[in-house]
Amino acid sequence: MLNVAIIGAGVWSENHRTGWNACDKARIACVVRSSAAAAEETARRWGVPAWDDDYRRVLQHDDIDIVDILLPHHLHVDVAVAALEHGKHVLMEKPLAITLGDAQRLVDAGQHADRKVMIAENWDYATVVRWAKERIDSGDIGAPFLIRTTLEMDVRGGFSNLRWRHDAESMGGGALLDAGTHPVSACRYLLGEIVEVGAFVESVGFEAIRPLEDTTLLLLRFASGAVGSLIVSWTAQRERPRSEFTILGSAGTIEFDTHGRSVFFTRDGGRTEQFLPAASRGFVEQVAHFIDCIALDRTPLTSPQEQLGSLKTVLAAYRSARERRFIRLSEL
Repeated sequence: MLNVAIIGAGVWSENHRTGWNACDKARIACVVRSSAAAAEETARRWGVPAWDDDYRRVLQHDDIDIVDILLPHHLHVDVAVAALEHGKHVLMEKPLAITLGDAQRLVDAGQHADRKVMIAENWDYATVVRWAKERIDSGDIGAPFLIRTTLEMDVRGGFSNLRWRHDAESMGGGALLDAGTHPVSACRYLLGEIVEVGAFVESVGFEAIRPLEDTTLLLLRFASGAVGSLIVSWTAQRERPRSEFTILGSAGTIEFDTHGRSVFFTRDGGRTEQFLPAASRGFVEQVAHFIDCIALDRTPLTSPQEQLGSLKTVLAAYRSARERRFIRLSEL
């Protein structure tokens, strides 16, 4: 049984807790929060045996095998590198980093430590995304030539008590770097590497996070020649979050929403719907994949090296918006 320390057990940690609780090969053994009172309360509520308010002490414990990092963006790499130096495997929330230099530092540290490092990019492990990937790889829609995705939600109320999300230095970017990493990664998983980006990056209605953006529009070109559009908004007034994908191929079309359980397939003029009653958003699957990679000495699907492509896409988009031109990722 592998022992896990969750570092940064805030709101999103409940999703990671779901993944670890479903795993019979690992258990949450320690909770780390920024205050002793909060750490103790979370450990008690979760039934976890240990807690601390200093991750550096926890990294010195020989009985901790894995650290799961859920911290503000600017802390990701420093804590992950420290964990690797102490011989821990690392699962870490997205984004990979806020600069390419930090991202490469993590890649190098993982290789030097000979430990597994994985970015918890749960969309790549979600049931509907994996279903779409299987359809594409099997040739069911022919050659994909266009992908269109929108991620629309209103997070203004949810950020009110999270001070670091209002700070540009802690965030490193707004809606695109934080939430947009999800559809960027899924687009790359489904259609391959992105080679060129054009972007509009706007602040339209979320005053508390200015100058960070709350709305973005990206135009993408893939190495395969396929093209795509990607919209992210944190101020969309809808009845629920929407994360919709449409993939057009030479022989058919795939449609799905990562927040839903239905997938649609159109071919030869006929549109069919398949309902997936046990659809998961990927939190359980990403933990299972990570544990298998440790046991079988495999490179995780969303390793830091692989997720460099997502970070480069986001950073190219920011540069595109600043310079008002398309940016090839090779320019970074």
